Amino acid sequence: MDQEIIRAAFEKWVAGRDLLAARISLFEHVRDIPYVYPASRDPAEVLRRHAGSCSGKHYLLGELFRMQGLKVRNMICRHRFNESPLPFPDDLQALLMKNEIVDLHDYLQVQIDGQWVEVDATWELGLREFGFPVTDQWDGCQPMLLSVVVDEEFLVEGDPARTKEEMLSKLVPRQRQLRKQFLESLSRWLQELTAEMHREGEGA
Repeated sequence: MDQEIIRAAFEKWVAGRDLLAARISLFEHVRDIPYVYPASRDPAEVLRRHAGSCSGKHYLLGELFRMQGLKVRNMICRHRFNESPLPFPDDLQALLMKNEIVDLHDYLQVQIDGQWVEVDATWELGLREFGFPVTDQWDGCQPMLLSVVVDEEFLVEGDPARTKEEMLSKLVPRQRQLRKQFLESLSRWLQELTAEMHREGEGA
């Protein structure tokens, strides 16, 4: 059943397009699924709820790219939100002033014309207006700017969700608690920005 839901989305999003245009369409549709934390990492559930974190959105996009016959590698990088250029609101800035917020970020590498190309679909298009690093016009070939400042990156061997959990378990308890607190606050802020985007869209 889950695979049928993913297949249906794939068929809808690639319909009438050549391979390159279809690849771009798959990316754009997943990119514009709102970021929510916490959220299911299951690709079918991301589709059902039209919401996901970086993990679920990239697991979904990886499935869709594989359906198109592309070779895909799941990637995880370690980063610190303290190094992010994002214009965080006061409550998040206060957390960053007092603490080091360590996170693990999921993205993809896709083989295109013999080269491994970074693809990051974390932030939806409208967030570009608020200073988020969003790839708005991907040509389907070039690597993208990642949505975080990378400290160290890892190629995932095996199940990406299990690998991420193993890596998160190696953070000390205070790091895990701070990460959870920060991501929950980040998600609430993003929902406020999304609501603002929709209000502006209705008033246009």
